[in-house]
Amino acid sequence: MGIPNEYQVDHLFLLVGTNPLPNWVAAQILVRPEHGRLYLVHSSATAPIALRLREPLSALQPELIQVDPTDARSIARTVESHVRPLTGSIGLHYTGGTKAMAVHAYRAMEKTLAGRSPTAVYSYLDAGTFELRVDPDLHEKVLMDVRPTLDQLAALHGARFQKGTPKREKDLHLRKTAAALAASGGLDVWRSWCHDVLRDRAHTGRAWRKRAELVSISLPIPSSDVLGPALVALREELGLISTAVELPLDADLLPRWPFDKRDGKYLCQWLDGDWLEQYVLASIGSVASEAAVHDYAMNLRTDSATSEFDFEFDVAAMVGYQLFGLSCTTSVDKSLAKSKLFEATIRARQLGGDEARVGLVCGCEKAHKYADEVVRVSRNADSVHIFGPRELPELAHHLSVWFRTAQ
Repeated sequence: MGIPNEYQVDHLFLLVGTNPLPNWVAAQILVRPEHGRLYLVHSSATAPIALRLREPLSALQPELIQVDPTDARSIARTVESHVRPLTGSIGLHYTGGTKAMAVHAYRAMEKTLAGRSPTAVYSYLDAGTFELRVDPDLHEKVLMDVRPTLDQLAALHGARFQKGTPKREKDLHLRKTAAALAASGGLDVWRSWCHDVLRDRAHTGRAWRKRAELVSISLPIPSSDVLGPALVALREELGLISTAVELPLDADLLPRWPFDKRDGKYLCQWLDGDWLEQYVLASIGSVASEAAVHDYAMNLRTDSATSEFDFEFDVAAMVGYQLFGLSCTTSVDKSLAKSKLFEATIRARQLGGDEARVGLVCGCEKAHKYADEVVRVSRNADSVHIFGPRELPELAHHLSVWFRTAQ
């Protein structure tokens, strides 16, 4: 894979936009790795982005060039002064920057290099097709040529993950129970039990999340035919007898404790909804190879104390340089599903640009209709996908199809 060698250059002028990902991708693809140089042309507004790009691209000896994006003459003069003394092949990548920067940098470079050989390479990345388009006629799909990790993507935005996040496959618990819950068709029954029993255990009138002590507290295990296989799996994975009707929340009373910390709140959190995120992550893991997913994780939360850019994702995956962000909720509430979908859409675009895709995994049967509303806002018919109760039993298959066809 990769573009033909003749389109790689010794000196690449890169117009820096508000999203650093396309800039980073272009630099990786277009600059000759042996001796290439990079010139980051930015405005005062995008100067912080240029500075963040400089570190991961340090091997290309990036030089920062600031221009006034509203002053055509200044843009032209600045570009001319930097291009004129250079020897070797030269390129301009104009995916980022303002329209004025693109137009006047292009014209300035054409004028300065007129009659010189080799001719300049002018290019941009098409977010819709994942093609690198080199004027006038090279269209090369480059989605899989560059594969940033989720950590690298966050760093490009000046973000650092909280300690202990993101979580990956080693952090999964009670996999059989999660899969059985997803396949049960009884999410409404499970949610009712979580609301009426788990959150208000022993009918104390106090939500479990607000109480620190869980010693010697137990929950009545729901009696439900639709949840039968899931409850069998739960008893088995926790080491309870098959006829157990009580679920201890004290770690010392469970034959098998699935969590590192001996605190019952982790089991409560898992039962109350964390199981869905873990099921989604396990489903991605089972199809990662066939779907060309090279990085995936759950609980992506940035550290607001050390990050310039805050975001949170339940689950995320990378296919090439394309971000797939997934929001998960076991709630059957329509308004909650809608709000989570809109929030995930905004965050995905901020982090992954126009190339990003958003998924909602939820228990709401009618959530699919919200996809159309989000599509109207994002103006991209392929940007959103809903995975509801009908898709949950075979989620791995549906995710694989999405990863392979969402481009």
